[in-house]
Amino acid sequence: MHYQSIQELYETIRPLGRTLPEAGGGTLWCDWTLSGVELRFRGTTLLADLTALPGAELDRNPFTGAPVERPTWPWCAVILDGAGTPSRVFEVPSDRETCLLFHSGDAGTHTLRLVKRTENGKGFLGIRGFWLDGELLPPEPSTRREIVFIGDSITCGFGNSTEEKDRLFFAQDEDGWLSHGAIAARLLDLEPTLVSSSGIALTTYAGWPHPYAMDRLYDYADRMLEDKLGVETLTPWDFAAHPADYVVLNLGTNDVNAMALEGPDGAAHHARAYEAFLRHLREVHPQARLICALGSMDYYLYSDIERIVAAYRRDTGDRAVFCFRYPKMDIADPVGACGHPHVNTHRNMARALAGFIAGLDRA
Repeated sequence: MHYQSIQELYETIRPLGRTLPEAGGGTLWCDWTLSGVELRFRGTTLLADLTALPGAELDRNPFTGAPVERPTWPWCAVILDGAGTPSRVFEVPSDRETCLLFHSGDAGTHTLRLVKRTENGKGFLGIRGFWLDGELLPPEPSTRREIVFIGDSITCGFGNSTEEKDRLFFAQDEDGWLSHGAIAARLLDLEPTLVSSSGIALTTYAGWPHPYAMDRLYDYADRMLEDKLGVETLTPWDFAAHPADYVVLNLGTNDVNAMALEGPDGAAHHARAYEAFLRHLREVHPQARLICALGSMDYYLYSDIERIVAAYRRDTGDRAVFCFRYPKMDIADPVGACGHPHVNTHRNMARALAGFIAGLDRA
């Protein structure tokens, strides 16, 4: 077997989602849900040289009830030859791990995707290189259109693979591959990018505990990681190099509670911020259809979002902006961690969104 560093392979691999090459090129960081790389491999064995930094989750001591912090590490999935189900799923629990991606007794040519199942901030994932018995081939051209999902824990797939509704965040329970965005993208044969974080709101509210707001994160490749590393000059995301065909904005579930902290001006504060962010999305995604969505946990702000979108369409003449309401969580379906949607609900959400987008394509 021989080793190839990620630095040698930037022309050979295809990055997926938002990724961030480390200064000097020694590590490719893939921190957002479903970010990673696609590889064409000919041979028998392929292993990844990975690094990880832990996130942290606040838990409670079961004996004293006192808050305690525990580390959370990234989880990954390997998708072989376009399969709908991962061939391997594994945790990366330290700053240096060698993880098997593929092995076969017969040499052959395969396409593999190494993607992160878990969200940014709950564990950071870097690719340093690959050990291989064989060779990596240049990627085949991709004709897939791109869809971007912007959201909170619902978009991340928080707790979607457990049926313990009172369970807190555990990385093994969060399956971004089976999040509604990922499923919808596969149904539509689109390339997904997820920019989402549990607990995040659209904008900043006094007293809201999430350290970020989406309108402070969206323009950067990976602000969470660069802030953690103490990087002074943040890396902007190159929107022109990654044109989106669809952008689905599913924020508002956390804003309901966050805007209450603003007092009487909370609703107006949210409306101003939502309109401003919508206009910004149009600036950075000039050709995309923008879908302002809400669900499936809470719909309190949906009528507000409809009014904001209607006023924006009227004022700008922009007819490529739409509203969409995800189906609610079905009482017959299991409930995921902390009352979040289970995989069953994510499938329902994905089918509904895919049908909506297919209708836009037919129109």
